[in-house]
Amino acid sequence: MNAVGFQTQKLPGGHDFLTGHLPRELREAIAFERLWELHPAEFPEIQMHGQRVRIPRWQQAYGVNYRFSGQVSQAFPVPGILEPVLAWCRSTIDPALNGLLLNWYDGQLGHYIGRHRDSTQNLIPNSAILTVSFGEERVFRLRPWPHKPGAPTIDFRTGDGSVFILPWATNRAFTHEVTASKRFTGRRISVTIRAFAATG
Repeated sequence: MNAVGFQTQKLPGGHDFLTGHLPRELREAIAFERLWELHPAEFPEIQMHGQRVRIPRWQQAYGVNYRFSGQVSQAFPVPGILEPVLAWCRSTIDPALNGLLLNWYDGQLGHYIGRHRDSTQNLIPNSAILTVSFGEERVFRLRPWPHKPGAPTIDFRTGDGSVFILPWATNRAFTHEVTASKRFTGRRISVTIRAFAATG
């Protein structure tokens, strides 16, 4: 992993979390409304505590199927609007990156993602997980795992065009979430990019 131009944030336990931004010209080339219109009509369901529940956001995989929480997000081809973003991430961070998972958040509908650690099924061992954000700023919160009473929370702002890099070991040692808050009433799109060992 190269990650040239990123800032390394030191977390408890000696773990790292890297923050940066898309180049301005690349961010300005992404039409938010076009990207927003890609969201599916329905909310997907996942397995949680032995029950099927709908998640509070839209979601779709591209490039490579993504398996998590008892379900598979069947991948569509990477849309042309995101090909330059994927190409930049490959050239700047890791050429093995090949799978995208998009989440669309509507603040007026109270969308969020609860605390979790990302599934590493079929990922290249020790590869990092990237999150690129578009739209409204939100709070990206990290918590040490396993959770202990009084443990600190560590917050970062997901500004428009921000790029976060979650190293493999950090994903194992911390949960992350995008918090629900009445402060945020706008729309945000996250593009999570991973390096899968095999497609399909």
